[in-house]
Amino acid sequence: MTHLHVSPRVSKVCLILALTALLQACAGGTQAPRLNYDFGAPFGPLSKDLNQKPITLALSIADINAPSTLESNAMLYRLHYDNQQTLRPYAQHRWSMPPAQLLTQRLKSRIAAAGGTVVSVTDGVADLPVLKIDLDEFSQIFTAPGQSHAQITLRASLMKKNKLLAQHYFTLDTEAASADAPGGAKAMQVAADASISAILIWLQSVTLN
Repeated sequence: MTHLHVSPRVSKVCLILALTALLQACAGGTQAPRLNYDFGAPFGPLSKDLNQKPITLALSIADINAPSTLESNAMLYRLHYDNQQTLRPYAQHRWSMPPAQLLTQRLKSRIAAAGGTVVSVTDGVADLPVLKIDLDEFSQIFTAPGQSHAQITLRASLMKKNKLLAQHYFTLDTEAASADAPGGAKAMQVAADASISAILIWLQSVTLN
């Protein structure tokens, strides 16, 4: 019978390697799950607590346009103190759908809840003004390691029979309660609702005839 002799030093190395592999396996099994965020439940009936006011708008709404950087579900942020021209995605935090779709859905929900009439451009309803929105910025901006805010920048154009009736540029900033993804997601929802409120006030000030 052949006996294999293993030195204590080799045994110690093998033990360390085995423990390392075990720790890596455990870490992989307990990795934090990816979290998806949206803007919360759709708007319900009018509520004074939400400062909602009845509206009489009747619009056809086109899907919101966005640059290629906003076509995915990535939750993006900028570090103004470290190359502010770079958009960075969170690794474990994402939107439930691309930002333009979230905004389109939220806008339609808000108008409908406030008593307005809203249809999609694809529905082919004639003689209704068409609202077109171009989304330029939708990110969490860190001005310092522990300080951030949500920023939404967009351009709204009101069209009727291929004629431009009015156009307005909106920029909304909302401070985040915490300098992380959950704080940024909440601030984004607040900024989105503020943007929609501003758009509705602007629309109601424009003659739709």
